[in-house]
Amino acid sequence: MVGAGVAGAAVCERLCARGWEVELYERHADPAQEASGNHAGTFHPIVTSDDSIFARLTRAGFLYALHSWQRLPGVQHDRCGVLQLARSDREIGSLREAVTGLPPDYVQFVTREEASEHAGVPVAAAGVWFPQGGWIKPQSLVRAQLEACGSRLRRRFGCAVEALPQAPIVVLANSAEAPRLCAVPDLRLRRVRGQLTYVPQEALHPPHAAVLRGGMVLPAIDGVCVVGATYDLEDPESAVREEDHAGNIERLRGILGVEVRAPVEGRVAFRAVTPDRLPVVGKIAEGVYGAFAYGSRGLVWAALAAEIIAAELEGEPLPVEATLARALEPGRFRRRAAARGLRP
Repeated sequence: MVGAGVAGAAVCERLCARGWEVELYERHADPAQEASGNHAGTFHPIVTSDDSIFARLTRAGFLYALHSWQRLPGVQHDRCGVLQLARSDREIGSLREAVTGLPPDYVQFVTREEASEHAGVPVAAAGVWFPQGGWIKPQSLVRAQLEACGSRLRRRFGCAVEALPQAPIVVLANSAEAPRLCAVPDLRLRRVRGQLTYVPQEALHPPHAAVLRGGMVLPAIDGVCVVGATYDLEDPESAVREEDHAGNIERLRGILGVEVRAPVEGRVAFRAVTPDRLPVVGKIAEGVYGAFAYGSRGLVWAALAAEIIAAELEGEPLPVEATLARALEPGRFRRRAAARGLRP
């Protein structure tokens, strides 16, 4: 296993639970130091009016994650609910249509007044309410998953991997670096820089729920409200930028309608994304599997992706229908390239 973030830790836990002996390589001295090292993140599904593959996969991942976290002691999270606010009048209609027929304990359409009641503070628009969504501290999740592995897990931290490890099975969970170790044919992977802003809770009236609208603001967690995030493709700058803090504060104003002038801190992390915004999960080559390119939805994808890989390795039935599993396969990029080549 290469990579000790949310993606890799989830695979380790699922394999060790089945009796596998796993050797985990991580270039940092501690786990969860990249995007998994953020103060907190939000978890929630997506709804679309056509119940797209993306919506179905986030639903499966979200529900599986909620179930899997219950068996792990020490995971710091709160199902405080998530509000996804509409960004226009047109989107209000789309969101209303998207929730039709879905259970109210999964998602509900809410007016601006109802959304404000859920948030505990005034919000900017109507939207949808995910009552089982919330926030989680990714590092606590990673620690809990690795602890659950017990003695079956051998940790090789502070160990950069420059070539594909020699092992019967290798799982690459090291984000944008994975294709460097084993190429995925016709994959155009992009690296995204994201900066979060940490606002002191006394600088505003924190919402009681996570609120999204072209960005996010989380409830106060250990005295800090997480706001963000920027989304900068192929931007290599790892240092925090004041102009990006300003952009995040503007996002906060667009969500809650408040101005914040207090000193803030923040953090930069990098993620990898595919053109279809779905992760790479499954067999890349003989003995090599991928669990990467989770974008900003690692908290939703990771547990389900880990179970898919473990089930495939064990020859068990997959935890999702074949159509959804196929949508995640590394081979999908080659299939699409071949299909484009066949067109007149």
